[in-house]
Amino acid sequence: MPHPFPRLNEQKQPHAWAIAPNASALKSLAEGIWNCAMQTNQRPLVVLSTAGPLLGVRAALEKYRPKDLPSHIAFLPQVMSFNDWLEAAPGAWKFPKKQSDLERWLSVYATLRKHKQLQAWFKAETEAGSWGLAQAIIAACDTLSNSIAPSLQQELRKLITSQEEHITQNTQSWIETLEPLLDRTIGQAYPALARKVVDQEAQVLLTFWRYITSPSDPAFRKQFAMAAHLEAAKKIAQANVRPLIWVETADPTPIDKQLIQGYLADYAQFAPAVEVTMNWESVALWAEALSPQMPEAQKLQAIQTNLHNAHSEDWHLSAAKRFEELAWATAKTIEQQLIDGKTNIALVAQDRLVARRVRALLARLGPSLKIQDETGWKLSTTRAAAALNSWLELLRAPPEGPSAADLLEFLQNPFLDLGKCLNANSTRDAESLNGLVAQLEDILIASQAKSGWETFHMAIEGSVSHGSAAPNPLLLELLQSIRGRLNRWRGVKINCALAHQYLMDDLIQIGMTQSLEKDSAGKQLLELLETFDFDVEHQQIAMRLNEWLSLLKTVIEESSYEEMGVSAAATLSILPLSSTRFREFEAVVMVGCDEQQLPAFSEPPLFFSDALNRLLGGSSIEAQFVQQARDLSQLLTSFPSVDLLWQSKSKSGEPLRASTWIQRLQMDLPNWQAQNASALFAPRSGAAIPSQMAIAKLDSDLPMPVSMSPSAYKALRDCPYKYYVRSLLGLRKLKGFEEGFDASLAGQTLHKILRNFYHATKSEAQKTSSPMTTDLELRRTWMQDQLTLISEQVFKRLIEGDARVLGVLRDWQKQIPSFIHWQLEREAQGWQFHDAEVKVGFDLPFTDVDGNERHIRIEGYADRFDVSIHDSKAASVIDYKNQNLTKVEWRSEAVLDDPQLLIYARASNESKKISGRLVNAAEWVALKADVKKEGDEAARTVAIEAMPELMQEFSEQITGDVQSLWSGKPLKAFAPDSVCQYCEARGICRKGVW
Repeated sequence: MPHPFPRLNEQKQPHAWAIAPNASALKSLAEGIWNCAMQTNQRPLVVLSTAGPLLGVRAALEKYRPKDLPSHIAFLPQVMSFNDWLEAAPGAWKFPKKQSDLERWLSVYATLRKHKQLQAWFKAETEAGSWGLAQAIIAACDTLSNSIAPSLQQELRKLITSQEEHITQNTQSWIETLEPLLDRTIGQAYPALARKVVDQEAQVLLTFWRYITSPSDPAFRKQFAMAAHLEAAKKIAQANVRPLIWVETADPTPIDKQLIQGYLADYAQFAPAVEVTMNWESVALWAEALSPQMPEAQKLQAIQTNLHNAHSEDWHLSAAKRFEELAWATAKTIEQQLIDGKTNIALVAQDRLVARRVRALLARLGPSLKIQDETGWKLSTTRAAAALNSWLELLRAPPEGPSAADLLEFLQNPFLDLGKCLNANSTRDAESLNGLVAQLEDILIASQAKSGWETFHMAIEGSVSHGSAAPNPLLLELLQSIRGRLNRWRGVKINCALAHQYLMDDLIQIGMTQSLEKDSAGKQLLELLETFDFDVEHQQIAMRLNEWLSLLKTVIEESSYEEMGVSAAATLSILPLSSTRFREFEAVVMVGCDEQQLPAFSEPPLFFSDALNRLLGGSSIEAQFVQQARDLSQLLTSFPSVDLLWQSKSKSGEPLRASTWIQRLQMDLPNWQAQNASALFAPRSGAAIPSQMAIAKLDSDLPMPVSMSPSAYKALRDCPYKYYVRSLLGLRKLKGFEEGFDASLAGQTLHKILRNFYHATKSEAQKTSSPMTTDLELRRTWMQDQLTLISEQVFKRLIEGDARVLGVLRDWQKQIPSFIHWQLEREAQGWQFHDAEVKVGFDLPFTDVDGNERHIRIEGYADRFDVSIHDSKAASVIDYKNQNLTKVEWRSEAVLDDPQLLIYARASNESKKISGRLVNAAEWVALKADVKKEGDEAARTVAIEAMPELMQEFSEQITGDVQSLWSGKPLKAFAPDSVCQYCEARGICRKGVW
């Protein structure tokens, strides 16, 4: 039976009223509050212990407002949360200045940094660990302060009427009461054998508590606020003091209950005070949800009655085997509720990962569904925070420069204004910024420039080679601008004020402030950054840059993002189980109802075991267990439709059962069984059709190529489909930065070194006074020294940007003696260096499908040409391969499929690149000879045999291939596995499926 609202009389003690937290709880509470208003003929003050039910209580008061109320009480009673009521205390400006959480963290952190032994004791040597420890110490100190507050309640209330100096003088009086209290609780909670360890921790914590606790701490500001409210009630005439209704929406901790009951007893001396509690007798579905004082037989009877009265036919169980299946099943359940006309639905996120996945799936429904996430969506997960973090990562970079990945992530963030970075305000400059970052990304990935400002500069400067388009000149200016801003942070002694000023200046100068102000999460982020503008005392705390950045990231991680409200046809609220109290929903879907996640417990605070925490009056695991049992009972009995879902298999494949609470209900409700989540999906059928080999059909409007490089022709020989995708359609695999130093970049660097070396050798040989032309050993020594010097010069900038490149240089230096030995042997055979990195090509005539005569340009860059000193008409072409000899020999086995050297030979002969000479010899040179086994005489060349015959066969082959390409014939994917294994187009041709 529901308990009626009590008859208020002249008694000087609080009135007690209990309501059942079922579907009619809000109605009962609203009617009781209006009853109080009519009995006292005054507008009551309603204080809720938590803020969650505020809107629901106000809506219920409006809905159940009695008719014909007197005008002075017709307005809604004032409804406030406990925290809001404390903040609204009269004369709050007289209280000791409130310190922010950040300022309290800084005070503890400054103490920790002075005592390295403390950091070692608590395993907090890193910056993030120290900030986490500072938070834990403050939480522990607040627990201790709360534990002694009731015993000091009267003394603290006297302070509110005293002068500020008196408050300061008496601060130590309540601090000194801690030692005997803590000693007593430690003696009760811990065994004597562990006393030495506990004593050490207790001593450290006591020291912190003694020196950092102040009257401005939340535990004592709470006391000052309650005393101020009570003092205000005293000064008002008794007839005008409003009645106070305290609503316990959740079970309080013993300390909080003691404080509130003491306050209500004092308030009752001046006006009616009503304590509203929850009566679980008609709601509880498990024995632990009932009062411990109730006899066991009476508990069993109450539970059976509640189960009989509950609408269990509206409770549905579903189990899914996999995470994704559970998410889809949850989404389908909510979609069905929407189809059934429900417009106010709750998703209880006992499993937050699944809830986030469900949110992503439901986002497909568009703006017709409003999704409100009340589970504490972290500000750090928003794109605004990610954009800020991209700049913070650059600040962490070493002086040599950031990684390319960090640089590109910053440049690609949507809040960056490139024009601001470059001071480019004109229309011309704005247009030139289009594709600037994309071009930089292409250059860095192509050259595998992974880190370092010098490496980035070299990559941009080197991108002009081989006839590629010149990079945008603003690229170097952009890098210099960012580097300049980062250099401002280098070598500066940072304190909180300077770091905050620098960061805000950076955000303004790079245009992020203006962009963040236009974004809801960005606005909240900027407001959060403003909290780092501390008072004078904390502004001057000096710290290293990494320490300050770690603090900033910790604060962002701790902050929740508040979504903007929008209107929609239906609303889905994602909330924790505790937030369903005193709420109204048409349907509730709960995910994570397995034995591992329901119930869920929060660990006791650092420094406190559960036993010690219980003795100090804090929340215990047992209390959390009872509260969740009550919350789940309230959920099942209050809402018209409830769906409970969980994952029946863990990540390791082990079976997961439903929560024990659900299992116990199933014993009493035999027809209440879980269905397989797959039953929520309509079955589909279809006939399998085997895939056929991929065939590319050329579009008639597709322009045919007018030029072709040796690598493009090799792709055509490997697989026409590959050539079609890469060269005709222009599709490329999205590449990233590989581990280590990229082989292609190493090859390009070695090519540059050898080009410089041979040109230097050629210039030296032209000097008539040079003795190295006649002395072989002197020539060997000079060449080794020169090649070593040039190698170090070319690699120097790369090493400055990325120290890992040093290993590539050392490997090459081991090859230098052997390479010089090979060069001298080649000279002994009569070959002399002619030129390097030479662009050569020829026009290939062919007949298209219509019989028209056409030409296509075949051209590329030859690594090196040599001429013979014995034959005035002979020349040779050489191609360097940054590979071992074995791989080069494999290449020589299929010369016609990789005719790079043949193309260079024909191009040189037809264009008469070497006057009076024909290239009649060609060979590959391996730059990774096996010097460990063979020493300086290690073999490193593979020559092409029978050049005249191969040249004739190659000419016929390339003409036929080009004619087939221009004829528009279907191109089949037929390459061998060795080609397909690393093919970029394999995902399109789908080889392996057919």
